Amino acid sequence: MKNVIAILAVLSLAAFAGQVAVNLDPIQRTDADWLVYDDGTAQWLTWGGMYRGVWFNTEDFVPGETSAAVEELEFWFYHHSSYPWDTSDTYIELWNGDAMAPVTQLDQTMITAIHYAPQIISYATPIVAEGNFWGFQNTEMSAGGWPAILGDVANSGHSFFSDDFIIWEPWTGDYFISALATIPAAALDNTTWGSLKATF
Repeated sequence: MKNVIAILAVLSLAAFAGQVAVNLDPIQRTDADWLVYDDGTAQWLTWGGMYRGVWFNTEDFVPGETSAAVEELEFWFYHHSSYPWDTSDTYIELWNGDAMAPVTQLDQTMITAIHYAPQIISYATPIVAEGNFWGFQNTEMSAGGWPAILGDVANSGHSFFSDDFIIWEPWTGDYFISALATIPAAALDNTTWGSLKATF
């Protein structure tokens, strides 16, 4: 009985903090160009924080690279029957910025969130971002941080939330936010150009 009470206390504490444990099938991604920090296994949903996002660092994927052409952002939302959304509408934003905070806005798109399916924001022309950029959800249309987003439990240090857009706090795990981006190959240096000229 004590174990049941302890488990219920932990679950209610998590719900109070704006997150609830879930047990869902792993998500399979097949395209190698997706920049992903989550492990593909959704174990939490959260509505905590007015802004929730992932800070991407291109050097985590291609060492030495300092830019990316972002073609799409992908978000996974979850509508738990015990925690209904007050709105399905939300803003998806793309910003340049470092690990401290987003700095320069590149795009804002309003979407209607879908329950437990990939919500993909496609850019007709890829948006060139710096080596450090953010993809995040802005929930200012909601009174309580809805729609809720999915996340895993293994924290890579790239998922953050904020209520005031000034202080960004690390989240428990990794949000299910990924970016389809082309990271350019390293530029040829002067010695490489010299070798090419000598060859031809």
